[in-house]
Amino acid sequence: MSSGHTAGHLAVRAVAKRFGAAKVLDDLSIAVAQGEFVSLLGPSGCGKTTLLRCIAGLLMPDAGSITVAGAEITTLPAHRRNVGVVFQNYALFPHLTVAENIGFGLRAQGIGRAEAAPRIRDALALVRMAEHAAKPVTALSGGQQQRVAVARALVVRPSLLLLDEPFSALDRKLRETMQVELKLLLREVGITAIFVTHDQEEALVVSDRIAVMNAGRIEQLADPATLYQRPASLYVLDFVGQSTRIAGIVRGTEAGVVTVETPLGMLRAPGSFAADSAVVVAVRPEAVVLDGAGPALNHISVRLRDISFLGSRTQLHLDMPGDADCGIAELPRLPDGIGPGSAVALGFRIADTMVFPAA
Repeated sequence: MSSGHTAGHLAVRAVAKRFGAAKVLDDLSIAVAQGEFVSLLGPSGCGKTTLLRCIAGLLMPDAGSITVAGAEITTLPAHRRNVGVVFQNYALFPHLTVAENIGFGLRAQGIGRAEAAPRIRDALALVRMAEHAAKPVTALSGGQQQRVAVARALVVRPSLLLLDEPFSALDRKLRETMQVELKLLLREVGITAIFVTHDQEEALVVSDRIAVMNAGRIEQLADPATLYQRPASLYVLDFVGQSTRIAGIVRGTEAGVVTVETPLGMLRAPGSFAADSAVVVAVRPEAVVLDGAGPALNHISVRLRDISFLGSRTQLHLDMPGDADCGIAELPRLPDGIGPGSAVALGFRIADTMVFPAA
């Protein structure tokens, strides 16, 4: 597992959690640096929300330890952890105004009105909601309620901010705006944040690093570019971004380049595998070019199944041999005369080709 950060502001060590016979967190460890924004990414049931709840104190782990800023919090009750949480449904109080919602946590901490007022004002300004202070939260749009939930979590000056799929109720355009806003806001405040999502694009946009989770463990922890360009496993490749995958058998390795026999011909990729290993060769859609010629390229000839126009680029859906999923390529534009059913010759650089052990 790759990790550029060793000393963690948040350190989760060998945490395990079961619900009955189901092992939901399996000896999981992760360290998050001060001021870092880390996303937990994975499908439903992989353990990401359970991990978030263990950090928040809403669940107790069966084993392992959790520390924040060097202080052990594993068994502390939630209200003594100094951890802010933004829930999926925002959990705002409908009978309170915007300002009263934001100040709720300060009252719970026993902070008086005189000290709370300027902190509430600052929090409102931070999320650009000052003019809405006296409104009932029920009068707000989804995006505005989202901001109030973030301000309420930040006003108590938490040591750590946890966000559980906070954009899931928003429409796509607003989601994209809020993702960028949240990233800039948290950078401005300098707070350490853990963000749970099953949306790979969202994770790529907001995160300094992403932990891809699978069956209660972290499959890979890396910055977005590394995760996309050098996935550690087929699982990560499939979960982050699209790719064309071709199954094959290794025929040799020479000078750090493996040669794989596939139904579409011999393909080469950086790597080293024992001869006769079953592998999967993969390439990202944007790395594929039409009629690529040259010794540093892999070549395949396939038939086009379909074409999708996506505005700034054109996506080609490729008929692949055997039971492989449809392959995918993306080009800035498509030459005239090529359509569904056309045979196309494609190329991609050996350096852009990946190879993984077959699942």
